[in-house]
Amino acid sequence: MLGRPVPLLCAWLLGCAPLWSWSPKVHEAQTAKAIRMVPQRMAVLLRAHPQALLEGARGVANDQPPTVEQVEAQFRTILRLSEERRRPEELVRDLGVLAHQVQLLTDPSAVAGMSPLRESFEAYADERLVHLLVTQEPYWAVKGNLEPTAALRRLLAVKLERNRRLLDHFDGGSGRRIGPWDDLSLPFAQLQLAFSNGVHATANLWILLWRAAGDQWEIPAGP
Repeated sequence: MLGRPVPLLCAWLLGCAPLWSWSPKVHEAQTAKAIRMVPQRMAVLLRAHPQALLEGARGVANDQPPTVEQVEAQFRTILRLSEERRRPEELVRDLGVLAHQVQLLTDPSAVAGMSPLRESFEAYADERLVHLLVTQEPYWAVKGNLEPTAALRRLLAVKLERNRRLLDHFDGGSGRRIGPWDDLSLPFAQLQLAFSNGVHATANLWILLWRAAGDQWEIPAGP
């Protein structure tokens, strides 16, 4: 079920982008790790077009966090592209866009555009990236309903609750952190959970799409 590790792709992704909001470096790390969690043939498709995946996954400067409806619309766009038998590069780029969106849906600092909290939290994520792990979480997309809406709403609800808790550790007026933000702090726990949740959310949405439309994708021959 799981694809092979992608150390070369991950290294390439992490080295290519400038830094702006939950930063491209973090999005690209999450996206690269999610490739390990999808069916092998889907992983082959994603690895075959790394530039297209990168273009979609990195996002844009100061981007607004998406709504559940926008993430769902992107999911349905990929279904439409699949039915239309679009070029693999185009499909992979939109899979990267979906990854970027759902990762923002798990970022507890991203509830609007750029804010002092979001800037600080995203700088913190860059600082702590090498310490972040992907923990064990359910592969809820492997079977059952192909509709993503309920899962996306759950992700948003968790994000909003984490944002409320994170705000207790940040002074929005001065733009300064309150208390320690070390590896034993609540902000680090929120960062670790959000990072891992974003990787798993990406993989699960990709798996849903693979189940729904993977038979319509042009998969290159494997190595």
